[in-house]
Amino acid sequence: MAKKKVAIVGAGISGLGCAYALRQHPDLEITIFEAGKHIGGHSNTVDITLNTSNGPMTYGVDTGFLVFNRKTYPRLVRLFEEIGVPIAPSEMSFSVSIDASQKSGRAQKIEWAGNDLNSFFGQRSNLLSPSFWRMAYDILRFNRLATKLAEEQISDKLEYSEPDERIKDFLDRNRFSPSFRENYFLPMIGAIWSCSVEQMLEFPIQTMVRFCHNHGLLQIQNRPQWLTIKGGSREYV
Repeated sequence: MAKKKVAIVGAGISGLGCAYALRQHPDLEITIFEAGKHIGGHSNTVDITLNTSNGPMTYGVDTGFLVFNRKTYPRLVRLFEEIGVPIAPSEMSFSVSIDASQKSGRAQKIEWAGNDLNSFFGQRSNLLSPSFWRMAYDILRFNRLATKLAEEQISDKLEYSEPDERIKDFLDRNRFSPSFRENYFLPMIGAIWSCSVEQMLEFPIQTMVRFCHNHGLLQIQNRPQWLTIKGGSREYV
């Protein structure tokens, strides 16, 4: 009996995972088509050689896929464990350093980090900054609103947002401060999505809060432990 031919378009994680799952069917002939120059899609490890005091050292740097966690990626974790991909805990800290003098015309630099209260007020002058305290208040307020927004998407009851509302309209409607936008929100979202601020603010707020909610970014405490692949994402590809 002739084997059934199966074509898989794209050799990213979805295509490779599909091919791996179908391998157990001996009656299938599987062919993967990839238009790019490498397989793996978003997963791509590049070797970088640096001159150090100990001589040239080569490091594998991931240009796309970097981290995952057990809560949001249970099937991916199961796949990695099944095929023996080495994983390790990863640090997913977030810090901001902005030269505000470009806008204010005064010598002013804003720095903070989100590890704990000490790092949040690592720049001690922020303790006396009303705009910084307003940012802190807005972070907590945004996390509460965004969590409710993510939960109402599950129940299909829109109470805290409008259908297809843009991020910039959501921020305006809820009167989030300039300090919150420039020193927290835009740097955080910019670290997630590689696009211009103008494009970012046009995204639907529902898409953004769903992503943040799924990845535990709306929580101050009990955030998931992030993991990474030892040796880079090429280990599973």
